[in-house]
Amino acid sequence: MRRNLLLAVALLVSMLGMAQIPQFSAEEFDDWEYNNPGVALSASNILGGKIALYVTSTGVPLTLTSPPFACHRGETIDMAVKWLTPQWQNPGFQLNRVALTAALLDESGHTVDSVTCIPSTASRTNNLTLSLAVSRNIGHARLRFVAWKSIVSNCGMIEKIQIACANKADVNGDGEVSIGDINAIIGVILGLDDDAELKKKADVNDDGEVTVPDVNYVIDVILG
Repeated sequence: MRRNLLLAVALLVSMLGMAQIPQFSAEEFDDWEYNNPGVALSASNILGGKIALYVTSTGVPLTLTSPPFACHRGETIDMAVKWLTPQWQNPGFQLNRVALTAALLDESGHTVDSVTCIPSTASRTNNLTLSLAVSRNIGHARLRFVAWKSIVSNCGMIEKIQIACANKADVNGDGEVSIGDINAIIGVILGLDDDAELKKKADVNDDGEVTVPDVNYVIDVILG
């Protein structure tokens, strides 16, 4: 029965696949969306600091939205953003007004979680780190970046976004959640692997022990 279960899960994994995690830079911006009709996404505009995020005088927030990617419960999305604020030396510049928000959108475009980061010091180039914990399976998600408090004279520009996803269901640490993680947990349950670090990672539901519910947790993540 166990062998049949593992074969079934392996088949589902191969059928589902996973969308590549999007990145944003002058070299990688395909399928990203910038909702400023006057500025096209191009390498020159990105490097020229023209991908500005702020709320226009008519109340429209300019946003940058990623293409869809696979997103699963238990996953942490880490974002390293190169955020430019050329007006940092201008009178009246306020750090809180160039706070950057990253929102996680589900397949219907609804915000399911968000995080906001304010630069720690006033400077032209800011390296911001934002993280989101995915609390439930939402299939293919998107990330939307916006600066809700910024105005055109006190705004920021995105030059680069590096995104990495890690999932605690990735027990064996190979970068994906698959049949290998189920096998790793079963190995701990059966006493075939006594590695202390693996035992810690195998307790994916954080109940203090490695049991069948941990296997079920990984299967739930795989099935989405």
